[in-house]
This record gives sequence, C-alpha cells and structure tokens, in this order.
Amino acid sequence: MNKNIVNIKGTPYGLVFYFDAEQAGFGQICAALEEKLLHSGDFFINAEYIIDQPANFSGEELAIIEGILKKYHIRKGKNAPHLLENDEPTEMIYQTAGGNSLLVTKGIRSGQKLSVRGNAIVMGDINPGGEVIASGNVVVMGCCRGVLHAGAEGNENCYILVHQMQAQQLRIAGHVATVPNDAGLSPLKLAIVQNGNIVLTDYLSSQFKESLAIGEA
Repeated sequence: MNKNIVNIKGTPYGLVFYFDAEQAGFGQICAALEEKLLHSGDFFINAEYIIDQPANFSGEELAIIEGILKKYHIRKGKNAPHLLENDEPTEMIYQTAGGNSLLVTKGIRSGQKLSVRGNAIVMGDINPGGEVIASGNVVVMGCCRGVLHAGAEGNENCYILVHQMQAQQLRIAGHVATVPNDAGLSPLKLAIVQNGNIVLTDYLSSQFKESLAIGEA
C-alpha cells in the first residue's frame, strides 16, 4: 500500500494527519490509516490530533476517520489557527497526557525551545541556541549542538541518547554537565546519572539495560 496516503506530523498544536484524498479513495485512506496506527503500537496513545483540510471529507467520512483515531486512543485536539510550513514559533510546547513519547520530524533552530511532557524523539538536528526539554527521556537522531534536558520534572532515571553529540550542555533532572569537544567523534552517545553525576558513554545495546540499572541504583 502507498505509504504516502497518510502522513503524520508533530506540530505545536498536536499531531496533524495529512490524507492524500486526490490520489486515493476514502476506503484506501481508512485502510492506510489503520495500517499506520497498527504498526505504531502505543507510540501515539493519548496524543492530540488535528486533521489537515477536513473539507476534503464529508461529515460521515470525518466521523469514520475520527472513530479510527479514537480506537487507537488518539484524542481530538482544538483546531489550529494556521498550519504553515514556514511557521517557526520560538517555543514549541507538546503536552502528551500520561507522559508518552512524541516524535518531532523537524530540527530545532537557534533560539527555539521544544518542551515535551513525556519522551522527546527528534529526528533532525538541534542547532546552537536550540533547546529540548522533556519530563522523560530525550533521543536525538541528528546532530545536537544545543541544550538537552531530560527528566525535567526531577526524574534522575531518565537518559539522553544522541546520534552525534556536540551539545552545549546536558541536564538530567537537577544535574548539569558540559560535553567534551571530542565527544561527537563516535556515534550514539548515552548520558545517564551515576553517583550524582551525569556520565557520558558510547551507546552499546548490550550494555544499555545494565547502564540504566546502575543509574537507578
């Protein structure tokens, strides 16, 4: 099935669902939506959503789409005043009820601050002066040159995982650390709290659970 029939984007207003109503019939759209949500597992649970261009659907069709989303415990959000591609707010705040993970597909520019109640997963780069704050864990799949703060509500058991680590500063709960200049020479760095300090190591999947267990001790 064409994966482009349904696309999901994280925005300051919640998840935005984009449907290609020109290239696919309503039945195909529903099937693609079910398939995407089924494979997402619990990733979007309790997140709020907005449907882009709802005028493309009849009232009955919208009710069916909303029923599918409700089945996967995704909640209807308030309509955003605008959803422009060039809209870059200084502070982007995502409230995910219950502390769930939220995927952000764009990078964080200088001067922007992303606040997430839950885990923050950023697929792009974080530029110098950019900041990500999460009550849970922080995962960055790009290059981080900004500031990362995990466990912002005081949870010392949270971690930070970055693909290319050049961060200006790391924070976990109330602990603060700077990053050595050569830290980004190896990919995937893991930061956890051990003995009251933030410890930065290479990420090894075989040692990941062990490292977390030490951090919780």
